[in-house]
Amino acid sequence: MTDTIERIAKALLFALALMLAVPTLAQCPSELKKYTTGFKGFDSRAFSFLDDALTNVRLVGYGEDTHGTAEFTLLAEKLMAYLSDTHGFTAFIIETGFGEGQYLNDYVQGKRDDLGVILDDHNSTWRYRTQEFHQLMKWLRAHNQNHSQKIHVYGSEMQFVISDINRLKTYLISVDSDFELTGFEKHLWQEISDSEKIAYFTVYMNLKKHFIDNSETFRQKTSDREFELAYHHVDVLGQFVTAVNQSVEQRKHDFRDIYISENIQWALDFHGDQTKGLYWAHNAHVGDWVSNGIVDVAGHQLRKLYGNAYFNIATDFGTGAYLAFSRDWKMDTFGHDTVLEDTFSACLKNNGEPNAFINFRAARDEDRLTAFFDSDLITMSGAGAQVRTRKTESNGMASAFDGVLYLDRTTPITVTE
Repeated sequence: MTDTIERIAKALLFALALMLAVPTLAQCPSELKKYTTGFKGFDSRAFSFLDDALTNVRLVGYGEDTHGTAEFTLLAEKLMAYLSDTHGFTAFIIETGFGEGQYLNDYVQGKRDDLGVILDDHNSTWRYRTQEFHQLMKWLRAHNQNHSQKIHVYGSEMQFVISDINRLKTYLISVDSDFELTGFEKHLWQEISDSEKIAYFTVYMNLKKHFIDNSETFRQKTSDREFELAYHHVDVLGQFVTAVNQSVEQRKHDFRDIYISENIQWALDFHGDQTKGLYWAHNAHVGDWVSNGIVDVAGHQLRKLYGNAYFNIATDFGTGAYLAFSRDWKMDTFGHDTVLEDTFSACLKNNGEPNAFINFRAARDEDRLTAFFDSDLITMSGAGAQVRTRKTESNGMASAFDGVLYLDRTTPITVTE
């Protein structure tokens, strides 16, 4: 009887151990090792592991796990330097308003010197009023001063369009137009009355007609390229008008992502068929996600547009702090002190030196990794505009991205005074 009890106990212990081991194996299969590159620093030379992966790639998506992490902005600078120097990328597309991006582009092209004023007066994004973003813009400006092949900055968003209004007012003055352009002071997520929506729509339609009726004159007084750029500002107003008139909140999110992808496509095409660009935004927008309400996110739209010519990279981190809004919208510092075992973040940490890159696209040819790519991966939680309530999150990162960059330790972004 005692032997039977001991055998049963041993069997139960073995089964328990096996059950506990399964998440580890699922989150970190040994076959993944040969597709992993460990690295220490992340200057532009550190990205040589991407050389073969970017053959025939026109658009690289770079996702950040949190908005408030210093290293993710610093990484954007180094990645853009690598892509420009090694692969001839000349478009840098960021998660900000299209009109706001034009003011930043003025700075990096040397047309304006007042970066602080631009960020204070023509920027609606808190995370760009930081020392790290200042450094990024200054690097782009210095690069353009020293290279004949210039990098151009574009915004991909339409949530807040007052900067598009301001750019259009300047253009209308340049073509001697007396069109009275008013309104659009509110952003997409504010309460907008029906009368305001009607006013926005009316202004947009009249402005669009004004541009169409006078297109030949406007082109003659400026140039074809200046007209096309100004007319896209009009289109962005149309995007905004469409989104604010949605009666269901989710549809605003859906249209936002659709228009992000359309603005990225426009920016690349504006510079010609051979233009290559880097798109930098949150993981949530860059990934090839297919479950964002009715309409899939920008990364999925970009995959449909560009296929394998779109190579998207997620980021993850182990420990460290970041800035984010609390659940009651107060800015604070959050982070992780340890990486939980049985997570994919732990797998990345264990394979890092201390940082790591995994090429998911190459690993998809490995039959033994099919189950891995079909599974949800558990990572340490990042943050969007607000901090998340759980320490971990579960998502299909391996199927939604072509690769992941893991940084072992991070620090909060530094907000400027």
